[in-house]
Amino acid sequence: MTDVPWAAGRDASWYRRPDVRSAKVVHVAGQPIREGILSRCGRSVLDQSLTWIPEQVPERIRCRSNGCRQAWPASRP
Repeated sequence: MTDVPWAAGRDASWYRRPDVRSAKVVHVAGQPIREGILSRCGRSVLDQSLTWIPEQVPERIRCRSNGCRQAWPASRP
């Protein structure tokens, strides 16, 4: 895992016609793999060209799968 937490959308470059007009779901960065960086939930390889600071990701687009959900910073009232 990386020392500085970061988040990103999935890498859709391998799709024939990816819909990359907007961020659908943002994942927390996890462990490196041969293809890149895997999300903490293990569902996606992340697109490292556009990263987020986890605190700045709107809650409505945060990944809600177990690994990512546990890694998001706590919401502040």
